[in-house]
Order: sequence, then structure tokens, then C-alpha cells
Amino acid sequence: MTPKLRNPFSRDLAKCEQVRGLMSDYVDEDIDDADRRRVERHVLMCRPCRRVLGNLRQTVGRLSHLREAEPPSGGDPADVAERLRSGWRERV
Repeated sequence: MTPKLRNPFSRDLAKCEQVRGLMSDYVDEDIDDADRRRVERHVLMCRPCRRVLGNLRQTVGRLSHLREAEPPSGGDPADVAERLRSGWRERV
């Protein structure tokens, strides 16, 4: 019986899931060196995970700008939501 050869270019969804579980810590730079290298190696070869990492970086970057915004001074929650939306639009 001939052994089944694995396509080296096929995605291993279990590895993708494991790497995606590390991405938040990777973006926050709160990750050990071995896991950092693991994420970096994986995203070099996996376009979907590279896209997920890029989207996560972009989202975290945009949310960090909201932190710089003036804190809401009480009031109506709808006003606070509108301030957040307008702050987001200004930075996009």
C-alpha cells in the first residue's frame, strides 16, 4: 500500500486555529519568543491568517485612537455612542 502524501501547500486548519489564538498576544507584544516565531512563520505561508493578523492590527490601531479621545462626561448613552462613531469616522 502506497502511503498518502500530504500536499505541503494545503492548509492545516488546526494550526491556523492555534496561531489565531496567539495573535492578540502577538499584536500586544505579550508573547514569548517561541510563540512569536511560530506566528511569524505561519503567517508567511498562510494568506488567510496573514489577513486576519492584518485586520487585527488595524482594529487595535484604530481602537487605540479612541482611547486618546476626551472621556465622556456622563449624559445620554446615545450621545456617547455618537461621539465614538464620529471619532472612528474621523480616523478612518
